[in-house]
Amino acid sequence: MYYLKNYLISKYFIIFYLLGIYILAIINNIGFYNDDEHFQILEPVAYLLGLNDFLIDDRSGLYWEWHSSHRVRPWLQPNLYYLIILLLKNFGLNDPFIWNQSIRFFNGILGIGSVLYLFYSLKDYFFKNNTLYIYILFFSFWFFPFLHTRTSSESLSIILFCFAFAFLLKFFDKSEINYNKGICIFFGFILGLSIVVRPQMLFTIIPIFLWIILYRFDFNKIFLVSVGFLLSISFGLYVDYLNWGFVTNTYLQIYNLQINQGRLSSFGSDPWWFYIVTILKDLAPIFSLFFIISLFFYFYKNPKSIFTTMIIGTFLILILFQHKETRFIFPIYFFAPFFLIYFFEYIKIKILKNIFIFTTILFNLLFLLIVIFFPLNGKVSLYKFLYYQNYKYNNIYYFGENPYQFNEMEPLFYTTFLPKISVGKNIDNSQNSLLITNDFHTQIKIQQNEKCNLVYSTYPLKFINLNKNWKKRGINWYVNQCKNKD
Repeated sequence: MYYLKNYLISKYFIIFYLLGIYILAIINNIGFYNDDEHFQILEPVAYLLGLNDFLIDDRSGLYWEWHSSHRVRPWLQPNLYYLIILLLKNFGLNDPFIWNQSIRFFNGILGIGSVLYLFYSLKDYFFKNNTLYIYILFFSFWFFPFLHTRTSSESLSIILFCFAFAFLLKFFDKSEINYNKGICIFFGFILGLSIVVRPQMLFTIIPIFLWIILYRFDFNKIFLVSVGFLLSISFGLYVDYLNWGFVTNTYLQIYNLQINQGRLSSFGSDPWWFYIVTILKDLAPIFSLFFIISLFFYFYKNPKSIFTTMIIGTFLILILFQHKETRFIFPIYFFAPFFLIYFFEYIKIKILKNIFIFTTILFNLLFLLIVIFFPLNGKVSLYKFLYYQNYKYNNIYYFGENPYQFNEMEPLFYTTFLPKISVGKNIDNSQNSLLITNDFHTQIKIQQNEKCNLVYSTYPLKFINLNKNWKKRGINWYVNQCKNKD
């Protein structure tokens, strides 16, 4: 048993375990959780590839962030992914799904590295023992593969932030006089890149710098980190200049449009307690409940900790804005396993502690299974089916919601490579064709046509039929092949 435990907590096993989980997530958990993940990252990539000619100065206003008078989206991340795709194209790979999986694999490898670096850098701040459940809870955390295998700005920015934060915490916690100045500047550069990718990361970084000034002030160290930080900000502006063709300050544009002109508020208003509710409701219920409890427990025990300052500071800044979204607190939720383990280590009643640990791990594993085996978005999963089946039909119809659109925007990164689709009007006359719908009642009518056979369902029918609400919500897409039966 002793040797088995040592093997399970060894770095080699952990790396292969994480790699296996991430590969499954990359293959199965396709799609995007928020429109911005696709339309503000992959559609700019499609623009660079010549697939999307609507992005810049779109008259409809759907891509308003990319209007030349607004310029509120940084170009660095789309350009990085564009270079990855160019490399793939040089090897003759012109498959948009291979492109997407390669980008997500790139993010995933960086994500695994950031998780390992974060864990071994910070574990002494939260726990002293190498108990097996600690490794199970931390490295099986469902949110890691979910976030890291996305193409969102949240994914890459948090990865970069974790690398920089883990280094800088150790750097400012130590009092040695001799240190490598180049490495300090490098991690300051990485910290700055997290803001270049997603400027909102500034809301998490500001509290960290305030804590350093209050508790670990060292002018030379701060100066070196600031040099790297400013170099990365300048690099980001240079990339923006190369793409726009003129000098622009993306960060000031974001402030002016989103905050000063109030564009952010136009997306809706929520109360200050929104983030507490959304954590409990959206981020793995039961698991998230223990996370909230563990947060307050940690704050009580460590009021002057950098982690307390970082999380409370981020929260206080975010609640100042009327518009709130779950993804805005991803930098906070990312540290959930640390706080949970810290809380569990203080529970002295063994049976109670074991119940809490077992329940937390159980609900976490349930969400992990969903992440690594199910598609996140039914439409993108549908695209993949249509692309690889290579149907030679002239007639492809949809009934109800158009699967080729998201809020009136078309994901040209994928649909450019798909067969044309038209709105369906009469099921009985749709012969030698494909009929697509996500409306359960329409699907029943199609099934009643003896000339039509179901050839694709986003989720297994036995699974989707378990809950009437899943049918009503239209999360499942059906493809029916209809042809003459003479």
